[in-house]
Amino acid sequence: MKTVSRATLGTCLLMIALLSGCASLPKTDLNAENREKLHSIAVLQVKEPEKEGVVNTGGAAAAFGLIGALTQAAVNNSHTNTYSKRVADEKIVFAPLIVDGVVDRLNADGYQVVKLGDDQKVKVSSDGKSDDYSGIHTDADGILSMWFTSFGYLSPPESAEFMPAVVLRARVLDAKTKQDMYFKTFACGYDIKANSVHIESDATYRYGTFGTLEDKFDESVQGIKACEQAIVAMIGKDLARVQ
Repeated sequence: MKTVSRATLGTCLLMIALLSGCASLPKTDLNAENREKLHSIAVLQVKEPEKEGVVNTGGAAAAFGLIGALTQAAVNNSHTNTYSKRVADEKIVFAPLIVDGVVDRLNADGYQVVKLGDDQKVKVSSDGKSDDYSGIHTDADGILSMWFTSFGYLSPPESAEFMPAVVLRARVLDAKTKQDMYFKTFACGYDIKANSVHIESDATYRYGTFGTLEDKFDESVQGIKACEQAIVAMIGKDLARVQ
């Protein structure tokens, strides 16, 4: 299967494009052979989302053609900036919940786990079409790479409510050969389909308007974190040493 870069997937999975999405994303389970030889895992840092999107893909965009779409895009941008500013002002971070949660599960399962520093990063290959892990150096058997491709709240055309839309990709590579051992996309809340693993979000975290979402800001943050915890649980289950 041709490897797809996170830059390409990031473009494909932008919240406004979730309705069309990619036709099919890579999906590789950890097979028995790889599970047997995987005893230690080096975990790369997860980049904090640059913004927390609040996007309505219905609204004026669905009712008034191009003009409506442009109007709705401006509204989405305003709501996203407002919500993201509050996250930043309150110094809320989301990435550590993923990294620490997965590391704790792997440790509890008997893996030898090391968290790699910020100096070890994945690069985009020279052709711009795949991710280059050649610069990652570790004595561990595998490298776990995780990254967000969509993050925040989405109101799709078929719903009048904003719901969590947290999409995270998790990939384990053989540290020596850099070949995939495991590769999945998890989507909590809004279902992007596209060969991803969908996780239902708690109905508590659904909001009829941006005003309600803003009024219940603390609760809405917990909705995002609940999705993260659900994704962590799925990754831990997938990578469990005994199935």
